[in-house]
Amino acid sequence: MRFCYRCGISEEEGGPLINGLCQVCFRKENPILLLPGEINTELCQNCGSYKKRGVWIDPQNYELDALIFEVAENALLEAIEDSLDKVREFDVVDWEELEEVEEIPVGKAFVAFRVLDYHIEHFPAIIVYEIRVKARIHELQVEPHDETVTTTVYIRQTVCPRCQKFLAGYYEAILQVRVEDREFTKEEREEITKLVQEKVDEIMQRDRMGFIQDTIEKEEGIDFYMGSTSAARKLANAIREKYGGVISEAYELVGLDRQTSKEVYRTSVTIRLPKFRKGDVVEDRHGRVYRVESVDGKGMRLKNLETWESDHFDWKTVKREKIDLAEHEERKALLMGQTPTEAQFMDMETYETFEVRKPKEKLEDGEVYKIVKVKGRLYIKEKEGGE
Repeated sequence: MRFCYRCGISEEEGGPLINGLCQVCFRKENPILLLPGEINTELCQNCGSYKKRGVWIDPQNYELDALIFEVAENALLEAIEDSLDKVREFDVVDWEELEEVEEIPVGKAFVAFRVLDYHIEHFPAIIVYEIRVKARIHELQVEPHDETVTTTVYIRQTVCPRCQKFLAGYYEAILQVRVEDREFTKEEREEITKLVQEKVDEIMQRDRMGFIQDTIEKEEGIDFYMGSTSAARKLANAIREKYGGVISEAYELVGLDRQTSKEVYRTSVTIRLPKFRKGDVVEDRHGRVYRVESVDGKGMRLKNLETWESDHFDWKTVKREKIDLAEHEERKALLMGQTPTEAQFMDMETYETFEVRKPKEKLEDGEVYKIVKVKGRLYIKEKEGGE
């Protein structure tokens, strides 16, 4: 007969021996929940972020009380995971649910915790937790480990590295939005600023340094001072995808890194929007005249003003066909009547009447149209107020 070398109980009374220990002594000699009595963690007082496995992350809840508990539970779960090195996996369950757990595979633990007390009116915030775990770590165990401990989590306020840099006016890159050979309209400025702000919210979910440090309006465009070069590049691509344009980069030496002694450069990422806008009148190398219906990152949709047929031209085709702005005159005229091939108009200012070759699309008598004159020839551009 074998006996437990620690307490002397026989194997018949103390259950199957595990490494020379009875069931009770084996559990006592091999505790699995080795939590410290105190756990310390930090919360950024500026943005609400906190560390998760050494990396600062943004919170799920910005309401202060809920945020404090989120930070505390994160620190507690990390400490629990670090202490459970004798099991391969663990599940977190409700306190009441843990009571019902009986069948436990070898190498697995079930953990539950609850708040015993807390003081969160000021910092450091203090939350006291009770933690209970059930687990089996050896195939000969008859009864599982069932351990309960108490620990206190202290949440202290600090300023995260991102906010330290933001508050110090740090920026790594400048996103410059410019236009090619034309005016940068107020509407375009507003649309692009809105797009940038929306995209920054998405970018910062993956790049915490993707913040906008400052925005400066200039006569020639807009400058966005960015916390990271990667964010500036992503924003430039987002603008190009929607509005088209060409992206270029320039670099400026701003100093040396004190730790690595490497040169530090600041990047200027420039997105230059196309000279073309919706509503422009353009012509190609063959003399065909078009109205620009839309502009995007892939090219332009153009309406042939002779046939009123629309087609999309990618930027390579635009360049190959030498499509450019057409010198033209524009006026408004009332459609007085139609023949199968001609449309009769009256100029809204001079009351002069004239005829224009009729496109395939149906025209409406009594409506006002915009008429353009290119190289002496008249074209119906669009109905007044039309898109």
